[in-house]
Amino acid sequence: MRQITFQKVLQTDTVPFAELGDRAQTPDGRLWVYVKANEALVLHNALTRTANSDQDTLSSSTDGDGDEIFITQSGASFTAGEFEKAYGLIDAGTGSGQFFKIRTNNATQLTLFKDYALTTSLAVADSDAVIARPHLAEKTAITTLHQVPVGIAQVAFSANEYGWALERGMGAVLAGTALTANELTTPGDDTEGTLTNIGTDESMEDVSTFGRCVVANGTADESAMIDVNLL
Repeated sequence: MRQITFQKVLQTDTVPFAELGDRAQTPDGRLWVYVKANEALVLHNALTRTANSDQDTLSSSTDGDGDEIFITQSGASFTAGEFEKAYGLIDAGTGSGQFFKIRTNNATQLTLFKDYALTTSLAVADSDAVIARPHLAEKTAITTLHQVPVGIAQVAFSANEYGWALERGMGAVLAGTALTANELTTPGDDTEGTLTNIGTDESMEDVSTFGRCVVANGTADESAMIDVNLL
């Protein structure tokens, strides 16, 4: 695994220093994942991934080697690179069931990694896809009990900046309530990007958990120490 300094995980980049989704370990053994901020993030925000992107009426085409690596949506207005390193699934119509990884994109076309070339051509009449960007991070939602935890920001991010989120080990998180030491933490507070105690009538199957509180915050909306465990 990549080794990285404490200094590097506590700074952000306007251009990527690593590949989205790369993982690294600091000298103390804590584990980090490289993400892009979909919005401004404050220090110690809990992070989840952005919503899936539905794309309809798709066609596909081949490169010079005959590999079907181009997916086009006529009339689309994608931002160049917005789906870089994202994953997709043809979820309806011709070619349904095909999984792929996107290398990059322009305004109307997705370019896949050649190892993920399609084996069945898509048809504008009925081929649809869903795209997931697991490392495009935003603050956890307020009321959704089941979310996909990405990590916890140990530094503030501006929108569209790149940086490292804590996946495993000791860190700090904003807590919307006074947490209880040794208890599991979960989203669900009244402020995005903050955690609260797991409910007395809830289990790990009922909610998404980020780890256990180690040192409780004194009052609501302050940072607590947490043993993050997302792996």
